[in-house]
Amino acid sequence: MGINHNYPSYFSYFFSNDCSVLMVKRDPILSLVEGNPAFLEETGFKLLRSRIKSLFSSTVIYIILIALSIGLAFGLSIWGATFGIIFLVVILGVPIAFYSMINLKFGVVSLLIFSYCLGFNRFIKDVPLGVAMDILLGFMLLGLLVDKWRKHNYAIASGPMSYIVWLWIIYNMLEFFNPMASRQVWIYVIRGIALLMMFYFIVLHAADNLKFIRTIINIWLVLTLIGALYGLFQEFHGLTQAEKDWVARDEFRFNLIFNWGRYRIFSFFTDPTIFGILMAYTGIFCIALLPGPFRGWYKIYLTCCAIIMLLAMVYAGTRTAYAMIPAGLLFFALLTLQRRTLMISGVIGLLGAGIIFSDVRSVGPFLSTSNLERIRSAFNPSEDPSFRVREKSQAFIKPFIQAHPFGAGLGSIGIWSVRFTPDSPLAKFAPDSGYVRVAVELGWVGLIVYCIFFSVVLIVGIRNYYRMTDPLLKTYLAALLGVVFSLVVANYPQEALIQAPTILIFYIIMALIVRLKKIDESIPKSKTV
Repeated sequence: MGINHNYPSYFSYFFSNDCSVLMVKRDPILSLVEGNPAFLEETGFKLLRSRIKSLFSSTVIYIILIALSIGLAFGLSIWGATFGIIFLVVILGVPIAFYSMINLKFGVVSLLIFSYCLGFNRFIKDVPLGVAMDILLGFMLLGLLVDKWRKHNYAIASGPMSYIVWLWIIYNMLEFFNPMASRQVWIYVIRGIALLMMFYFIVLHAADNLKFIRTIINIWLVLTLIGALYGLFQEFHGLTQAEKDWVARDEFRFNLIFNWGRYRIFSFFTDPTIFGILMAYTGIFCIALLPGPFRGWYKIYLTCCAIIMLLAMVYAGTRTAYAMIPAGLLFFALLTLQRRTLMISGVIGLLGAGIIFSDVRSVGPFLSTSNLERIRSAFNPSEDPSFRVREKSQAFIKPFIQAHPFGAGLGSIGIWSVRFTPDSPLAKFAPDSGYVRVAVELGWVGLIVYCIFFSVVLIVGIRNYYRMTDPLLKTYLAALLGVVFSLVVANYPQEALIQAPTILIFYIIMALIVRLKKIDESIPKSKTV
């Protein structure tokens, strides 16, 4: 039973995503501070600081910390370093997960950073980092749903982009009833598909201002730059002994990474393909930002990022990545049709054509004959052995796709099929293409829906670009669309959109395509930044 006071009582603070005070429960004399949000925000932070200070002044917290330290030492002595890693993940991960639930901006940034660390799983193989990412996504989704329910505002789930996301999720859900599908495999696969696609709605809700959009873009660039620099370290210094041992432990992995008498670099990712594709589309993004209204120092930074990333891409030896560069830049140039854009794309195109179609055997100390020959083979697929293998695989599976409009079910090919249905004739089939995988698992009907999905993303993006007026926002959007188109192209020769961090970045881009248009409608023309 409540007690009425005749003096100011208590404040109940509920914090929004940017940690500002969102709602205050009123007391009789609350009107004294009503209309003064700065006072409320300052008071809220003071209250938070005082509670933290009082927490660490308690004896109980030190008893808990001592108990945790003893438990950690005991666990390390029995189970070794793996226990220590799991212990730290829990101690750090639980607070991060709960804070991500109430602060989606923090959650988006944390998940993006975490996705770049999944490659370290090769050194801590007993720790399920992929499951940890799904758990973090689940907490963020719960936070989004609670926020929407509390505000009774579900507008975020509307619009062409949201509708096509829902359509793709529902179609994958309905595959549960596919008579050819394994229900057990479906449960494993749908978890990743549905949760990852929900990330689009999470980012759409969190990216509500230009400052956060800049933040997430710059974090993406910095993380990729770090990956590129470490990849160059691998190229010029060599792989560490631990990395060589990891490569040698698996025959398939060794044949993938050790080619042409040299190791293909993969940085701290799981394989050179993921690394090379990431370097390619992020390099495209940096180049596409150069004509924008940015300060000189930032353009120098973007230029350095692009050079480093493209050089790392070459050493990764992923032919698909080489083809992404002209595809993405050509789309960007045709979309913008600006003099500076055409000049930058033209210069890069001429340099690339000179390397591809000439007899140049090396380019300084950076590009050797083997590097150049591998680049040239990407634009002459008829002489590429791997391309001929893909053609034979697609010819083999084509009759099956035509005869099964709804496919063989989620997870009917690849690692899940090998694990749960090893006797299936599709278990050992390697699709080597995102579109072929969809056609086999979801049928030609699913392939049509999949193509419509990409078409809607590009159409909405192009329409928004020509309806926007702010030059900075248009620069961001055009660069993002160049990335999307390059990934759509890359998804044919490779499964480019199934692994982190690329799949997370793709859903971030989808959300930004929508958000940039809304921000353009609400802010004045931006100045040079």
